[in-house]
Amino acid sequence: MAEENKKNLEFIEEVTTNVDEVQKRVLHEILTRNANIEYLQRLNLNGRTDREAFKKVVPVITYEDIQSNINRIANGDRSPILCSQPVSEFISRSFLFYSS
Repeated sequence: MAEENKKNLEFIEEVTTNVDEVQKRVLHEILTRNANIEYLQRLNLNGRTDREAFKKVVPVITYEDIQSNINRIANGDRSPILCSQPVSEFISRSFLFYSS
């Protein structure tokens, strides 16, 4: 148990000390995994996975901006609209979605 606690503390230390690098890495992983989704293709991100391109191309959005996409998914469309994996659950209050 002590080794697991040590690893957990090291992880917390890394993600709180190197926040910018962690955010870059996570965004890169998300963009790499979802490079071909419909939403990002519509915005002409064109498979780019770097933070600078993302910030230039992808706008800050509201729920209403993607409501039609969410409705498609909720109605059973399993194509990669907002996520490369099929969305299995929506949490309406935070507007997060999860894939399985």
